Amino acid sequence: MKSMLLRNKVILPLACVGLLAVLTSCSGKNAPDEYMVLKNQPLAVPPEFHMTPGGPTEDLDDVIAPQELAKRALFGES
Repeated sequence: MKSMLLRNKVILPLACVGLLAVLTSCSGKNAPDEYMVLKNQPLAVPPEFHMTPGGPTEDLDDVIAPQELAKRALFGES
């Protein structure tokens, strides 16, 4: 019974000090204001996005079809 009383005398003040520290840390003036969030501009695609470095069709001759890539991945090179 004596150890329980001693435990309550130690734990209760420590819990109060901890709670006080947590509550006072939330009331700072440097806290972010959730109502002052700025909106970002929407993403835009540049007008020359479709172009390749050598021209519009120069690199497209060597492109492998997705179906052919899938067949090679499943069954190996043939």
